[in-house]
Amino acid sequence: MYAGIVRVPGPRGHPARVTAPGTPADPHYHGRIIMNTEHDQNEERFEENFEEMLEQSMNRRDDFDVGTKVRGSVVHSTEELVFVDISGKSEAVIPTEEFRSDDGTLSIGVGDAIEAYVVSTSRGEIRLTSGIGKSHAGPALIQLAYREGIPVFGTIQGTVKGGYSVSVGGTRCFCPFSQVDTRAPSDPSSLVNRSFQFKIIEHRERGRNIILSRTALLEEKRKETEETLRETLKPGDVISGTVSVVRDFGVFVDIGGMEALIPKSELSWSRRADTGALRPGDSVKAAVKNVDWESKKISLSVKDLAPDPWSRVDRYEEGQTITGRVVNMIKSGAFVEIEPGVDGFIHVSRMSHVRKVNSPEEAVSRDAEVTARILSINAGERKISLELIPDEHNPWDGGTGDMAKTLQEVTIEEVVPAGVGVRLENGMRGFVPRGELTAKGDQDIMKLYTAGNRMRAAVLRVEPENRKCILSEREALRIEERQVYESFIKKEGASRSTSLGNLLKKNFDDIQKKIEDQ
Repeated sequence: MYAGIVRVPGPRGHPARVTAPGTPADPHYHGRIIMNTEHDQNEERFEENFEEMLEQSMNRRDDFDVGTKVRGSVVHSTEELVFVDISGKSEAVIPTEEFRSDDGTLSIGVGDAIEAYVVSTSRGEIRLTSGIGKSHAGPALIQLAYREGIPVFGTIQGTVKGGYSVSVGGTRCFCPFSQVDTRAPSDPSSLVNRSFQFKIIEHRERGRNIILSRTALLEEKRKETEETLRETLKPGDVISGTVSVVRDFGVFVDIGGMEALIPKSELSWSRRADTGALRPGDSVKAAVKNVDWESKKISLSVKDLAPDPWSRVDRYEEGQTITGRVVNMIKSGAFVEIEPGVDGFIHVSRMSHVRKVNSPEEAVSRDAEVTARILSINAGERKISLELIPDEHNPWDGGTGDMAKTLQEVTIEEVVPAGVGVRLENGMRGFVPRGELTAKGDQDIMKLYTAGNRMRAAVLRVEPENRKCILSEREALRIEERQVYESFIKKEGASRSTSLGNLLKKNFDDIQKKIEDQ
């Protein structure tokens, strides 16, 4: 008895198979028997190994039906065929062209796991396809795909009335707009020249009228994925997906058959996040934000994978000058992005040193780059207050300490029940509280004081750090009274013709009249 092995070549392109001596020859056998003349103990070891091989072969199946979906691993490849171990007595083969990219490289290698469909079983050879239509697909193969429910690969060639013209391995088919996705595309032309998997839902007129549906496959895949995700998916998980649809409000992502939404606000920490930065087919990684199985809604967040910029806000300090971009405006001011995710707010009262700004549009514009100074930082409330640094003289910088008790000619800018807002001649904005006006009691100051009119007021105090100047009309009159008296004292020495009493009475009456005329 020979203690050797028989090396039997498989069908064209197959790796050789090893079998035991005496086993019936393979139909393609053209090899030779290699003799082993070692000691009889080798024969005993071989017989043990042969029994093990025989037992394994008995457990391997070869009863695959056409259309069966199988899983296997790549064991070898040639220029024409990829060999796959699918636990059959014979290896299965797939045309190499199904895995070859445009530049000629293969997308798979030895050991890779693949899923495929059985398309033929003849003369001991199992032929597979990873998708009918990846290579040439004749009428028989198309009909097989329809009969067995095997998905096909098709390339959208253009739009026609009501749908798309799709090429499946050279065979012309039709896919309605309503069947190309779970939602109709906003721009049908955006899918032209792209390839997808489809299911043949109608095959009529001997293959001259073939209708495809991608939606049917997506729904089948969604159900399979949902069952798996229900058991495993939870908020906080990090998952990968492929962008399927881009909208102004967010991006829809395919996460293996189910669709999830990344809202625009979750794309980035920045207020200027742009959904247009992504395109269908792009790969994205995101964190699960929320899962609602009742409504079948999953929301994702890209920004949650990046550090919170407010965790580094200690890099900024009060008084620091920053440059940012205006990202939003409201009636009372403008928001400025200091860095993505960190915004500061400029109140309208902090937009000019020398004029009143009624709305932010008078001083800044959206998307404009501005320079500002940090007034305060509240990390707990995530708030930063800013003041605009305009291209104008700042009257609050120095020289305000000697303004107390000085008389000022001011222009009324605003009248409110609490008092009068005024503008000093040097550009500073001030305020005269109601109690410092000469109006009496319940007199309506809204009628007595009019925006645009001028008045005299005395500076009571100046707070340059707060850009606050408090003035008094009453104090101005008292100062004027003292100035009149001091003037009299000077004049009294030069002229004795006027009695002191008469002069004081005359000036007192003038001052009283001024007060009553206000």
